[in-house]
Amino acid sequence: MIRTLPSQGPWSVLLIEDDDGHAELVRRTLVNTGDFNEIRRVSRLAEATRCFDTETFDVILADLTLPDSEPMETVTTLCERVPQTPLVMLTALADDRVAMSALQSGAQDYLTKDGINSDILRSSIRYAIQRHGTTRENLRLMRRLKEGKRLLKRKNRRLARLYRTAQQFVDNVSHEFRTPLTVIKEYASLIDEGLIGPVNAEQQRMLNVVIDRSDDLNTMVDDLLDVSKLESGLLCAWRKNCRLEEVVHNVLPGIERKAALQSIRLESDLEPGLADVYCDGDKVARVLINLLVNAIKFSEPQGLVRLWARNHGAGNEVVVGVTDEGPGIAAEHLECIFDRFQQAGAGARASTKGVGLGLCIAKELAEINLGAIAVESELGHGSTFTFTIPMACPAEAASRLVKRLATHRRDADRVTILCGQVDESLSRELCNDVDAFFNYLLRRDDLLFRTGPREWLFLLPIGDNELAQFLERLESTRQNANRNRPNGPLPEISLAVAGVFSARSQQEELVATVARYAAAKEVICV
Repeated sequence: MIRTLPSQGPWSVLLIEDDDGHAELVRRTLVNTGDFNEIRRVSRLAEATRCFDTETFDVILADLTLPDSEPMETVTTLCERVPQTPLVMLTALADDRVAMSALQSGAQDYLTKDGINSDILRSSIRYAIQRHGTTRENLRLMRRLKEGKRLLKRKNRRLARLYRTAQQFVDNVSHEFRTPLTVIKEYASLIDEGLIGPVNAEQQRMLNVVIDRSDDLNTMVDDLLDVSKLESGLLCAWRKNCRLEEVVHNVLPGIERKAALQSIRLESDLEPGLADVYCDGDKVARVLINLLVNAIKFSEPQGLVRLWARNHGAGNEVVVGVTDEGPGIAAEHLECIFDRFQQAGAGARASTKGVGLGLCIAKELAEINLGAIAVESELGHGSTFTFTIPMACPAEAASRLVKRLATHRRDADRVTILCGQVDESLSRELCNDVDAFFNYLLRRDDLLFRTGPREWLFLLPIGDNELAQFLERLESTRQNANRNRPNGPLPEISLAVAGVFSARSQQEELVATVARYAAAKEVICV
């Protein structure tokens, strides 16, 4: 049990002194202070330790040299035997080294007998009690802090295990859904196409509903998998120069079928001469699907959903929008519309409601592509969702990356620019394999530009110390991949550092370096 010592007298004191004359001198000095209600004197350390079995004291005054103990032994024994009681050492010989050793061993003060008087002794005891109390409280708090830290670590480990279990469950269930969904859709498509036998109009309509609902479930599975990967930090991006028209062309057939089933008119209005964009085309497609499905879901029959895209030269980006004529969204709901498990409104038909992940996923994927998503809406007048994609300009992508790092990642201040190339004699197919290998290595905030058939430019949020780890991982992964490659090994890769910059204080220098390097090359558009 922790004792609370009084900061003001009267105090009880144990005086350990073998010299009768010095003992009487100290006793009189203590009496003269008027702050002591009990003064107990013993002459041996062993006698003092026996006192502690039955008595407690507010302070101990001990001679440094006792007949039955060495000087430092006296200090350590008393501090270990009664750690709750402050100790002041007394000596007839002033020695700074001995004094320092005594203080380091646990004594609160060190006084010479011939220099003490009532005021000095009173002050020394008062400060010794205060310092000892503070030290004891600090130790108590430190023990509580350590215990709390240990408890927190245990809870964090348990939460991590539960999180991994839940994540694995979501992944397993999602993957298990794939097989029956694929079978349902394929069999429905075979029947719909008449390969099994004639199908009348009503049967064909029902089959199209089955196919459409299978697509809805498949989209939900994609959303669940994407959320799981986002939370675990495993959802990365294969960003490259793309043509938005091709992405839209691949998305529209499934969306047109869904719109037709719901009697919704779907229009596509892409501005002629759209700039090439730098993005992960599959993730842009997912954003489009989620926004278009959301618009169709909240539209009434015969309503119009319009997909449009425009160049925004001032922002060095392409703006993509989905406009509907649905019920609109109340102003107070606009701020939370992209939150997880939030529904856009109450106008959706019950049969088409999802799990509230579509817009959340769309926002995350737009940001992974170095863009942003927004919504404008008015109750009764529909909604317009827009998202941006940076144009295929390495300097623009680099600028967006460093701004994102400076704003959202306080742990990533350094950005390394790395140039890579392979031998000129390598085939195009093998160079494409190298490009795929590089993208496999990248993390979410890494950028890669293919500045030629056999040349690449990396932007990595790592400093000098982490660069060696990245290069080691690259070479180790390459060697492991070469053990199982049927088309021959990946080639040796030449890498050179073009510069290391601060994402906060050297943004302009970093972007200028990327721009100079890219200007001398022809960035490939896939």
